[in-house]
Amino acid sequence: MNNDNLNQKDSLNNPESQDSSNQENETEDSAETQTTTKKTFRYGCMTFCLVLTFVFIWVWHHQSQFNDNYRNARFLMRNNNPEQAIIAYQKALKNKNRTIFFKDAPSAYNNLGQAYMFAGQYDTAIETLKKAIKIAPDIPEGYVNLSTVYLRKNEPLNASEICKHALQNFPNAALLHYNLSCAYAITDKPIESKKSLIRAIELNPELQELAKNEDVLKGIITQLK
Repeated sequence: MNNDNLNQKDSLNNPESQDSSNQENETEDSAETQTTTKKTFRYGCMTFCLVLTFVFIWVWHHQSQFNDNYRNARFLMRNNNPEQAIIAYQKALKNKNRTIFFKDAPSAYNNLGQAYMFAGQYDTAIETLKKAIKIAPDIPEGYVNLSTVYLRKNEPLNASEICKHALQNFPNAALLHYNLSCAYAITDKPIESKKSLIRAIELNPELQELAKNEDVLKGIITQLK
């Protein structure tokens, strides 16, 4: 009998040797599986970190661009350049929409609406301010600006409607009372105009000086003396 047959015979007669061989194979397979799992986990972590870093840089860049354009637009408005301010606000909002998170910017839309108003683009101003109100219905600035646009457009009934609606939620918004007074004065309602103006001045005494230079309120302001 040759050696191979003897070895085979010994192997068959020695189950412990077979078990040991199987355990070694299983150990090797388990080690390979663990190594593959660790590699997959590391690659997953690296990919996650890279994606997170990219998102952070993307958001930070566009937020910075929003801030820069927003400040520039406000500077242009202070220097009576609404046309260029409109461009700057549009750039600001374009970058804000790319920040992924916290995209809503009601103050920017409010200011853009004002810029359109001062540029004489009333219809676009109205559309923009309605969007600002939709984004942030819980702040009065959008309603104040929208009613102001309607007054400049010589639509006092629309201005009055906006003011009355907004005053239900913001009864202490002085400028809403002021704009309502202007709307009443234009529609020849001096008593209502006087009441609204008195309330506006009670809430903000500085509005009395503003009313003195308001053509539609000149007849009303004299009655307050």
